[in-house]
Amino acid sequence: MIKNCQQISGYLRTPALIDLNGRALFAVGIASFAMNILLFAIPLYTLQVYDRVLTSRSGETLLYLTLLVLFALTASAVLDAIRNRLFLRIGNAYSLKLGARLIDLSIAQSARTSDPSSHVMRDMHTIRNFVTAPQGLGVLYDTPLVPLFLVTVYLMHTGLGHAMLLGVILLIALTLVTELLTGKAMRAASEASIEAQRRIDGVIQNAEAVEAMGMRAAMRNYWQSAQGQSLAEASLAGDRATIAGSVARWVRMLLSLMMTGAGAWFAIHDEITIGTMVAANILSARGLAPLEIMISAWRSTQNVRVSVDRINTAIAKYLRPEGATQLPEPRGEIAAENLVYVPPGAEQPTIKGIGFRLPAGSWLGLVGPSGAGKSSLVKLICGVWQPRSGVVRLDGADVFTWPRADFGRHCGYLPQDVELFAGTVRDNIARFLPPEEVSDSVVVEAAKIAGVHDLILRLPKGYDTLLGAGGASLSVGQRQRIGLARAFLGMPRLIVLDEPNSNLDTEGEQALVEAVRCARKAGSTIIMICHRPSLLADANFIGVLVDGQMQHFGPRDEVLRRIQPKPLHAIVTEGVHGNA
Repeated sequence: MIKNCQQISGYLRTPALIDLNGRALFAVGIASFAMNILLFAIPLYTLQVYDRVLTSRSGETLLYLTLLVLFALTASAVLDAIRNRLFLRIGNAYSLKLGARLIDLSIAQSARTSDPSSHVMRDMHTIRNFVTAPQGLGVLYDTPLVPLFLVTVYLMHTGLGHAMLLGVILLIALTLVTELLTGKAMRAASEASIEAQRRIDGVIQNAEAVEAMGMRAAMRNYWQSAQGQSLAEASLAGDRATIAGSVARWVRMLLSLMMTGAGAWFAIHDEITIGTMVAANILSARGLAPLEIMISAWRSTQNVRVSVDRINTAIAKYLRPEGATQLPEPRGEIAAENLVYVPPGAEQPTIKGIGFRLPAGSWLGLVGPSGAGKSSLVKLICGVWQPRSGVVRLDGADVFTWPRADFGRHCGYLPQDVELFAGTVRDNIARFLPPEEVSDSVVVEAAKIAGVHDLILRLPKGYDTLLGAGGASLSVGQRQRIGLARAFLGMPRLIVLDEPNSNLDTEGEQALVEAVRCARKAGSTIIMICHRPSLLADANFIGVLVDGQMQHFGPRDEVLRRIQPKPLHAIVTEGVHGNA
């Protein structure tokens, strides 16, 4: 348990948060120490009343003692309130500052694993709730003061100190047993809960298919299998923790009985006074309270430890390294150097040693059969995925370590499955950047280049039309054209399009061709996956991918000569049904 507390407390003081929370945590420590010291007023008051007031029958002494202890208890209550407010503000600061970092982490994790669940964000809320809970982080500050209470009892009488020490040893031993009995089960329950959430997220994400094909019962059973495992593991851990908590309370009651009995024995033999007996009992009860609370709150503490471990693992695994130096605007030259990519959880690479160079301002058409690795390659080119080995460079700089916000100004990307966000049409085209960074004229210009300006004007509120999550109010083709305008915003130097015509009609496809021609005229480098040879008529480079390897690459006419007698449309047609 002590290890858990140190880990949680240490994580809250990571370099990312020390400037924000360091003084607050120090203030909490001072308040906790002073608050606990002031609580000594109760046993001292009891001691004085029994040993002095009752024997001297002095009402004046009783009055002054009562006023002093009343002041001490009031001060302790005020400090407790201040400490709780500090915990609340530390938790809020923790959520705000670390939350921004974890959003970046969640996006990077989801992009690289295709898992849309934001587990680390839920983990952050778990930790925040622990920090702000009355029996959460405060226990970590109260526990180190247990030896102070123990020493005070020892000063009153060695035998009473031995009795309290026995209680400390029993509670610590019970803590270790609780860890052994519940630790593994709690971690398993947490992972099973995440799997159940992941399954239901997937079901909701594909709700249309579930409804259309009558898959509700099957998907419900699919979720219940994971949820059942989570509940079984959580129940096992909870039962064991409940037993441990009950035993801890029994130990406390036994200790209270021992302290009372031992105190009475020593008082009978004139080794201590009745006041000392009562005061020692109060001190032992107050001193052991944090240990009992830690055991009763073991489940939440375990959840926090699991959350901390999971966040640290995700940060180490998925948080991308980004350079701090802002690089100059690129010309658009792309170089892939011996790229190898292995998907998470897989053993075989989907990209196998691809290397090529593309001059700035070129138009590269990528073709190949289904599963050849075309979509994987463009995600590596955009820096979405990190290669197992090799590197993709834009004007000599590694695209994966290029700061994302800066890189985004130079890159336009249209994925195979276009997803828009809840917001206005303008927000989506402007990539949700504020008007001072992206003016209305730039947004309209991008829409005109994509040939979607007139379509937007026909919407109920034009560019101010609110879209639901995923752009649900629009057709698939409309979403694709608005996504195309987003990709062309500001005419970036690198434009990557993954089957941009998959849902376009003839008018939309013609607008796509004109948009690409306009981008090339402006000097942009175009990389486009497509399954219609007519779109590659103006491409000056062709890349043919087969089984994760670049089988052919070069100027369009040269590649066409190499693949004869098999025509280009045959290779493209084989890839109509999907990409890796």
